[in-house]
Amino acid sequence: MVSAFTGGLVLGATAALMWKVRRVGVVVCVGTGAMSLPLAAMAAHLPLVLVAFAACAAGTGLSLSMTVWASLVQERIPKEKLSRVMSYSTLGQVLPVPLGYLAAGPASAHFGVRATLAAGAAAIVAAMIVPLLLRQVRALTLAPSEAAEETLVSAPR
Repeated sequence: MVSAFTGGLVLGATAALMWKVRRVGVVVCVGTGAMSLPLAAMAAHLPLVLVAFAACAAGTGLSLSMTVWASLVQERIPKEKLSRVMSYSTLGQVLPVPLGYLAAGPASAHFGVRATLAAGAAAIVAAMIVPLLLRQVRALTLAPSEAAEETLVSAPR
């Protein structure tokens, strides 16, 4: 599973290098939402190969999401405030992980492993959908790069 997830991280990073994302907010939310796939696959008791594909998709989505988010933050935040904003952003991304680990054991003991996995997947999907309800999130875009602008200006019409 770790190898499949890591392979997905590499795929996502590669995609981020090649793809000029238009709708940053949508890509960040959906990419992060992909983290629900392995949990849902395990909750559904799918075959191991499908769980591995879900882990790969989760890695791809997460890597793409993180790269696009970092690009947006670096573009929009003044340089003198960037390190503080990135620190808060990283804290917000990392803090839920150990809290989820702490809750998973007791929840699994009380509700069962499959129900806990399904609830975790549902929580991630909810965390993906709620920001997408905001038009401002769906409309987030990166500014066109200068090289892309030059290509657009100099391209024959």
